[in-house]
Amino acid sequence: MMKSKYIFKLFILLFLIINAAQANAITGNEIKSLVINYLDNKGINSEPIIKENRVFKKCAHELNIRALFNNFKTVIVSCSKPLKWQITIRTNAESTPKISSKKNISKVSNSIKLIILKNNLKKGEVIQKHDLKFDYKSSSVGKGFFENFNKLIGREINQNLSRGQIIKTRHLKENFMVAEGQSIIIFSDLHGINVRMQGSALENGHFNEFIKVKNLSSGKIVQGKIVNEKKILINY
Repeated sequence: MMKSKYIFKLFILLFLIINAAQANAITGNEIKSLVINYLDNKGINSEPIIKENRVFKKCAHELNIRALFNNFKTVIVSCSKPLKWQITIRTNAESTPKISSKKNISKVSNSIKLIILKNNLKKGEVIQKHDLKFDYKSSSVGKGFFENFNKLIGREINQNLSRGQIIKTRHLKENFMVAEGQSIIIFSDLHGINVRMQGSALENGHFNEFIKVKNLSSGKIVQGKIVNEKKILINY
């Protein structure tokens, strides 16, 4: 009995030690997201190479990210306290704008009004109006940004995003008109004869796309064209 109690206490102690270590650590996956967001704000698409399960000592300040060799194909991520460390990461950057030391560049003359985040959001969260605000950014931000709140409110994000980040199309979970498993109406309009049946979508799809659907009454699987959020058109 005493031995069982000892083993249980030891297990609890190990659990607390592991939890404490995790709370004071940052993973390679988190660093990867930070680098992606950092370069994205500069209009650069990237896919950093780092072991996502690698663990680093958590930093007491915001991690410092800087380019190596005057381009962003390789960056150095560093921390100065409580423990000093740094790591060099290849980013596979699609573009590498030159780092400029000029500080007297007009912010207004070459900028565009677009939407950025007011708050940090985690993967899977849904964007709300209070998460968004307008800001002016350089016209070199690239494509895929948003200028209308209504196109973002209610959309789910597919990765962690930071406050101040420009929201782009690739940050959003794809918004299908019809989703797999959704209840739909299958209808046929051939030679003036209109037939409607209850069905279920077997694939995701956008407007005017052809997807497979199942007739719930007959069990038959057919292909039809998406007409709106509820209707799939088929013709026999």
